[in-house]
Amino acid sequence: MNRERNPLGFRLVTAFIAGFVGLTLEIAYTRVISFKLFYYYTYFVIGLALLGLGAASAVTSLSPRLRSMSTMRLVQWIAPPSAIAGLVGYAVVARMPTRTGLIWTGTGTVPLGQLLRLIVLSVSLTAVFFGVGLLLATLIVAEVRHVRRLYFWDLTGAALGCLVAVPLQATVGPPTMILGSIVVFGALGAVPTVLERTGRAPSEAKPDRDGSRTRTRDLATLGTVVVVVLGAVLAGQLKIRTDDSKTIRDTDPIEAGGWGPVFRVDAVPFGDVYLVSHDGLLGSSVYRYDGTRATTARFDIDARQIPFAALSGEGPRVLIIGAAGGNEVMASLTYGASQVDAVELNPVTVDMLNGPLAEFSGNFVDDPRVNYVQGDGRTFLARSDEKYDIVWFVAPDSYAASNSATSGAFVLSESYLYTQEMIEEAYDHLSERGLVVAQFGDVQLDNRSTRTARYLVTARAALDGRSQGPFGEHVGLVTEGGFGPFGSISTIMLSRPSLDAAAAERVEAGLGSIDKAEAQYLPGAVRKEGTLSDLIDGSDEQVDDIVDGYPYEISAINDTRPFFWHFTSFGTVVSDWDLADRGDPEIAVGERLLIVLLLIAVSIAAILLFVPFLLTRRRNTPGLSTRLPGRAQFFVYFTALGLGFMLIEISMIQRFALLLGFPTLSLSVSLFTLLIATAVGARVSGVLTRLGRAALPAVTATLIVLTVAYILAADPITDAALSWPQSARMLLVVIMLFPVGLLLGVFLPAGMDAVVAATESAGTDRDRSVAWCWAVNGFFSVVGASLTTVVSMEFGFNVALIAGLVLYAVAAGIGQSPRSASPSLTRMPVRSTALR
Repeated sequence: MNRERNPLGFRLVTAFIAGFVGLTLEIAYTRVISFKLFYYYTYFVIGLALLGLGAASAVTSLSPRLRSMSTMRLVQWIAPPSAIAGLVGYAVVARMPTRTGLIWTGTGTVPLGQLLRLIVLSVSLTAVFFGVGLLLATLIVAEVRHVRRLYFWDLTGAALGCLVAVPLQATVGPPTMILGSIVVFGALGAVPTVLERTGRAPSEAKPDRDGSRTRTRDLATLGTVVVVVLGAVLAGQLKIRTDDSKTIRDTDPIEAGGWGPVFRVDAVPFGDVYLVSHDGLLGSSVYRYDGTRATTARFDIDARQIPFAALSGEGPRVLIIGAAGGNEVMASLTYGASQVDAVELNPVTVDMLNGPLAEFSGNFVDDPRVNYVQGDGRTFLARSDEKYDIVWFVAPDSYAASNSATSGAFVLSESYLYTQEMIEEAYDHLSERGLVVAQFGDVQLDNRSTRTARYLVTARAALDGRSQGPFGEHVGLVTEGGFGPFGSISTIMLSRPSLDAAAAERVEAGLGSIDKAEAQYLPGAVRKEGTLSDLIDGSDEQVDDIVDGYPYEISAINDTRPFFWHFTSFGTVVSDWDLADRGDPEIAVGERLLIVLLLIAVSIAAILLFVPFLLTRRRNTPGLSTRLPGRAQFFVYFTALGLGFMLIEISMIQRFALLLGFPTLSLSVSLFTLLIATAVGARVSGVLTRLGRAALPAVTATLIVLTVAYILAADPITDAALSWPQSARMLLVVIMLFPVGLLLGVFLPAGMDAVVAATESAGTDRDRSVAWCWAVNGFFSVVGASLTTVVSMEFGFNVALIAGLVLYAVAAGIGQSPRSASPSLTRMPVRSTALR
């Protein structure tokens, strides 16, 4: 006997699972793509996920059969096959050979071939998101009158995915997260069969009179689920093949490391050293060490001796930010440091040095003079009252050059290590004889420096009013060449006291033992003619002229625009696409990629989301028109929501990376808060309908006031809270973001209410119109994912936030139009606009 049950409950559970699967897949894929390709491809994953969801909305709008199918049957038909497509997509992503750099530098047909590989990889990755999107779109159409409850459970599932993202990455790893999420989605297809067999199916599931056909269908569904489980087990055996330009190979004998929330770490033995790769690129080394000169003689011909030569006195106290494999720790001990505080962001590296490589590295982390800790350097300094003789920012050389050169959806935490505020913080922690030391690999140091030049300009701004006397009296610059494609390494020293003749003499003596090393600038002793020296001792007017006329962007950076590696403006990239100088591998690669991916997103989204509507505009549902009254207004409304939410969401995630310590945690905590807050806002927004047409303007005004207050208070709050424990900082982020998310949750359901009212009053096909509006929102979410990064990199986070507010104000204005049905309040929470 079939019990009469309301199908809404099953639909809400389905929305919850779809939200959870979509978010965990998305976050896990950002890490896998970062490892396989490069960090700046991570936001591409977000765009593709949203594109899959949006394209599914278009298909739903065009298919009356999909819109009329019961949720039970839809889940059975969509979830297992989509899971199989997801497994195939994962296999393609894991094993497809690529060399994406040839898209920009190749000749003949090579660039096109690599671009096609990237497109194939992208489509493969999108397939499973398309399946998730089909379920969500049909649920929205079926339950548009209960859209608040549906969004609540969808976003709650997504929020749970955010909450578990960091722990899962640190334990099972992103590949297992992907495969596990695919299995969960596939297993969802078996739920209707179980419900029917136990007599708990909702009333929408009509009994099939043909029992043999029902059994065949159920067996096929269960068989597909079994295939998904077995396929996931087999796919778990696949090693991820990295881009051919990366230094790690799937055949390398990896003896230590693993997945972490910052990047993947792999240690490969190479004689008396382990080469350590960060997300597949050589980033550090762990040397054999026993504390004797036999294992530290390399420092005699290494530029790491220079800061100790410049420093007067004995037994320096050293702080190393970015300690990695401990090479600088060993150098500090070699040159007589009395105390070394070493801070490393990635917990995998810390565990590696305390575990499998502890004996090899001489257990230096247990040396009583060494305090090797896992954490963020900025936070460590904020919590410390210590004064140091050397604050040493270790060069992430190849990692920075090849992997962090440009920014993706989320700014790297390391970018905050080079802002004006960070230099000020480090300088304030110096002893009376102290030095801030920063090292950079610079490909074109001799003629058109990028990193060294930008750091010097930023340091001038930071030390203005802090140093006694002209900036040039407190700066030393030495370089070491001979690093092939990475050019030279520069060592910049910012001294609290003036660098005197004795310090210059000691530095020059040390340089004599280092091959291809020379002093570029030492106050009163050495001044090599060129731009770098002009940036050090030139007047403020001269420096401004150099910055304005420089071929690259080298202006000072701060915490509101911390894109240290953004050296080419987007205007320059568009006007000079080929960029005559390809000598530096980091120049404009990320910027060009952003523009290309933005164009790809627009093109594919236009094809998948709009062309089908044009081709089928005369295909009417019997008795209903396809023409939505006020279509242009609804288009602008849902466009504003799609773009506006991404501008606000991504900007806040990037901004909170500083407060929380690293981007993945910021993504997890910030997005979790926005998701759950938007879900609550969507769920309770119906009570605002009593305000009538004044509701959206009131919500918008409150949102503007809150966000402006956030912009004004963000810096002082961050400065005060950086010294707090991590749990307290996480709670602060939740408190700051929750009201914003609550208000954002009001807008999309308001629009959906208006769509329903407009279609019913005009006799228009409601389901088609609802799916069309969802598709518009999804399309501009895809565009917004890339566009937000462009705006943030070019103008800063605050400008991006303000742009988002303007778009929400536009949406509120549209809601007041005489042709619009009165909105009932509820914006489509994050699930469909950001990472949904």
